Amino acid sequence: MLQHLRYGGTVAERAEFPIITGSGAYKFLFVRFGYLVILIYSIFFLAVAIPFEGTYFIGSFIATLFLVRFVNLCVMFARYRNGRIAVDNGAIAVTDASATVTLPSSDITYLEVNPMGNLVIRQKYDKTAFPLVLLTDEDQSKLLDLFEDMAPKKTALTRKVIDFFDAILVAFILAMHIRQYIVQAYFIPTGSMEDTLQIGDHLLVEKITFGPIIPRMAGMKDKVHLRMLGLRDIKRGDIIIFKPPHEENKDFIKRCVALPSDVLNIKNGAVFVNGKKAVEPYVRGATSYRGFSDQKIEGVVPPGKLVVLGDNRENSYDGRGFGYLPISEVKGKAFILYFNWDQIKNFDFSRLGLIR
Repeated sequence: MLQHLRYGGTVAERAEFPIITGSGAYKFLFVRFGYLVILIYSIFFLAVAIPFEGTYFIGSFIATLFLVRFVNLCVMFARYRNGRIAVDNGAIAVTDASATVTLPSSDITYLEVNPMGNLVIRQKYDKTAFPLVLLTDEDQSKLLDLFEDMAPKKTALTRKVIDFFDAILVAFILAMHIRQYIVQAYFIPTGSMEDTLQIGDHLLVEKITFGPIIPRMAGMKDKVHLRMLGLRDIKRGDIIIFKPPHEENKDFIKRCVALPSDVLNIKNGAVFVNGKKAVEPYVRGATSYRGFSDQKIEGVVPPGKLVVLGDNRENSYDGRGFGYLPISEVKGKAFILYFNWDQIKNFDFSRLGLIR
């Protein structure tokens, strides 16, 4: 129980508290239903956004509690339509849609506020529930003030725990949405993008420029890339984060060197796009197919595909190995390099800042 109360049988004057009615009641139920829908969506979203097998179980448990509470609200609203609760010297009167029940103080042992949002009046041989949650916030506070809290410290602690849990849950869901749709932090574990990005770099990847991606959730055939909401299309030279073909559990970071319909050739240690040698001052080493079994990216780049290569051309597994990259697999654009411990500890901040 959330709170235990004692009724002494005396109040200064009779007080009545009607439940919300009319448009206010329907608005209240609509908002609660909206919370339930958002929660269910968040469960499906989090199950995709974080690699944790228990997400569905934990989320389903929480959603079930919210669903039971919402159903209880609907049932109590139907039962107590135009109802009220009145407290005066010696009795509590509870009125529902059909009758009024008067409960003498001598028959009341204690009252409790339960997780369903009901005020349960415990009698010697019976109990009566009233939908406390269907009162206005002001009336709820005034009604509870008429009774003596039997465990004020426990009540205060319970409220703090509930408020803390709600805050953590909301913050976590918001953080996961920001991570999915706006910005995400990454760590560079290899040297495939040296010297632009080095081992140990921590960077932020923004997901606004190319448009957000709605992940594949239950009931969806595939993820949805909202490119129309992006600021621009991918350009040659962009450093992008993506999932390479046949590597669903890994994210790669490489540089885009060719777009759909471009003609790409690798020869004489360099990249040629549409017959012109690409200007790539950031490249380390010669560009060749040495170490790769075939020339998967020679010729015209197919529609909806890109060619991506690492800046460290002699030490990078990239398009030369996995072929063309579907644009739909691009997750975002490298934005800011904000930390590298090996350099920070030597007071070297020269590389921090926007990534180009």
